[in-house]
Formats: sequence, structure tokens, C-alpha cells
Amino acid sequence: MALVRPHLVNERLGVYFELRYGTAQFPSFFQWLHLREGACAVGFEPSTHHVQGETAAREDGSMTFPASGEERTYTTVFRVGHLD
Repeated sequence: MALVRPHLVNERLGVYFELRYGTAQFPSFFQWLHLREGACAVGFEPSTHHVQGETAAREDGSMTFPASGEERTYTTVFRVGHLD
């Protein structure tokens, strides 16, 4: 399984955030920004389907549906730390 490790570094504050996940579990990834004066938010979102949304994923067959009683395990690691 290939691992993806998107990360965000804030050198001014001396901190970082890292997300680690497998592409077999989450083949798509979205990043969004919300920037306003005095506020900033960043979203990192691994996903089971592409950015075109649920309707497009249903239409092209990429939407995943667990069978009745099926269990799935997804592993995602979040790391937050100080820069050295």
C-alpha cells in the first residue's frame, strides 16, 4: 500500500501538522483553505471518491458501498509537533 504524507508547516509558530494515510483506502485527497482577516483554516481530507462529489462517483462507479454486515478498517495518522 502506498502511503501519502501531506503536511503543513508554520515556521513563524515553529509547529507542523502531518497526515498519513494509504491510497488503497483513500484514493482521493482534498485540500481547502478558508482565509479571512484574523482567521485562517486549512482542511486536509482523504476521501474514497474524487472531488466531483457523490453524484459523479455514483455515476462513474467509483463510489464504495460496504455490503450488509461488512466491516472495514481505515487507518489515518495525525501528527502535530514542534520544529527542531
